[in-house]
Amino acid sequence: MTLEIAIFLSMNGKAKEAIDFYIRTLSAKKLMIVTYEDMAKRDNSFEITSENKNHISHSVLQIGKTKLMIAEDTMNPSESYNIGNNTSLCIQSANLEEIQRFYSNLISDERVKIIIPLEKNVFSEAYGIIEDPFGIQIQLMYDERLK
Repeated sequence: MTLEIAIFLSMNGKAKEAIDFYIRTLSAKKLMIVTYEDMAKRDNSFEITSENKNHISHSVLQIGKTKLMIAEDTMNPSESYNIGNNTSLCIQSANLEEIQRFYSNLISDERVKIIIPLEKNVFSEAYGIIEDPFGIQIQLMYDERLK
């Protein structure tokens, strides 16, 4: 499998609590957890404080065949956390051209808002976030681990 869509939840400082809840109640398996402190080791622009160093930057759980991603922050840093902007879809593929094509197709619609342009960052060769015409935020990410 080289393509998957996962549900992404932003938890406003309660990511660890949510992870523990889903593990306890839904038998979720932890596949990955990255703290703010871990991110700062990869990206020196990431600001760490004693209050946020253990916050979750990114995590992946598996419930059955479905992946659930959980982090602290909303997808659009300019937005305050509200119920409604705390859920997004994450489309991941091990095919870089596929992610680039999806992104190009999405932004070809003038109603689509680009939150973060598709570009290389510390964890992916291609990562971006858009908001579709219906208010759904969609992350697009190249992930070679899906090969």
